[in-house]
Order: sequence, then C-alpha cells, then structure tokens
Amino acid sequence: TGSYIFLQNAVDEEDYVASCVQSLVEKDDTLKEHIKAVAVIVRTFVYNLLKSGIYILPDSLPQWHYRGHGSISEVVKNAVKETKGEILTYLGYPVFTSITYCTGGFTVPYEEIYFDSLDYSIAVEDTFSLDCPYYQWETKIDKKLACYKLNLNTIDSAKVLNKTIHLIPDTVAFYGDKEVKIKGIVLYQTFYPALLSPLFDLTAGGDSIYFKGHGKGILVGLPLWSSRKMAKSGKTYREILQYFYCLLYTSPS
Repeated sequence: TGSYIFLQNAVDEEDYVASCVQSLVEKDDTLKEHIKAVAVIVRTFVYNLLKSGIYILPDSLPQWHYRGHGSISEVVKNAVKETKGEILTYLGYPVFTSITYCTGGFTVPYEEIYFDSLDYSIAVEDTFSLDCPYYQWETKIDKKLACYKLNLNTIDSAKVLNKTIHLIPDTVAFYGDKEVKIKGIVLYQTFYPALLSPLFDLTAGGDSIYFKGHGKGILVGLPLWSSRKMAKSGKTYREILQYFYCLLYTSPS
C-alpha cells in the first residue's frame, strides 16, 4: 500500500484467544477458573468482531496483546481448550466485552465510558476489588504538561463540573488564560497511564494538578483482580461471568 508493507498472520481464533489470554495473566498463574473466565471474555470479543464483518484482528489492544504462540503456559492452553466455542451472548449475538484490572467498588456501564449505549451493559457492585492496591490512588501531573496537552498558557484552577450516575467525571473545567472544558473520559485518555482510571477528582495547586481516584483500567466488564479472588474462593468461571455479566449466558458458538 503506497510505500508501506503490511504483514498479516493467518491465525486460528482459538490460538489468537490463547495468546491474548496469556498477556492478561501471570505466567505462573494456576487459577484455571479465573483463566477460563478471561478466555471466554477474549473469545467473545473476537466473535463480536467476526459477526460485525471484521476479520483482520489487531495484534495489540489497550486491554490485551497477541504475541504469537511462544510462551503460552499449559494452564492457559488447557483453559482455552476446555472452554472452546463458549461465548457470552445477548439475544443470540456475541456481546462487546471488556476487561479492567480492578474497580473502585463497582463496574461501570458501557455508556458512561464510550458515549453510546448497550442494552446489556450494567453496573455491578464489586467488593472483591476493595483490597486491591489500586482501589484508591493519588497522582499529580505537572501544570506545564497539562497546559501543553490542553492548549493553555496557564492553569489557575480546575474542577469537575458534573458526574455520571456512577461518579465518572462527565465534564471537567480548567481555568487559566482561558477556560477549557473537557470530557472526563477524554482527560483520562489524554493523561493515561498517569491516570489509572476514569474515576477521579482533581484540584490544581502550585505547579501541579492533583488527582485522587479509584480503580485501574477502563472499569467496564470483567475485573481481573476480582475474578482471581472469586476463583480462589472456589467460584467457577461460569459463576464469575454470571456475576459480572448477569443478563447474559455462555453458549457454544
């Protein structure tokens, strides 16, 4: 294409799933029920793309990565094999699935993050993430960097103007040589990975913008931390999926 050469691998979907699952779990992770849950989430995402007519899959997504067949553990291989063909569906259609690392006490509906609605996307209470190191976090961003990113010369103050029903900042205002308003999720994307999640509050002081937040990741879908805790407590992968996707069911593709 022009002066570029694009390489494409012909990959079986189950091999693609296995590699992506491996990128989401520790190499020495032996919690098979947790890994099975992750496998169903990744596979469902793949089938959602396929059913939408998208057959060229990315090797890298914000949530997981395809890294080929090397270094896939036997536990991951077996978890993918034992769930082969299982996906999450709504009205017979593969749903859009997502993975986050941990939450701030609840998952967030698709519409509060992606500015669109899905009938099956709901918020679920997540007490399993309460002991995660990222359940609460604080960070700061230099005002010079913030000015550069937001096209401002100075920042005197900043505040969240309003929030969604699940406390995601909807609109954030920055005041300096001019006023700039920005969607909270866009601000999160702008300063990622310094901001761990889109669930935060902020203040401006001195040379920095100070953030206090909860959770790590996009906060939609399956929290890895909670899935592992549920598996440790004896929950099966279907019970884990049923909890976080309670309007859905697993079925052969």
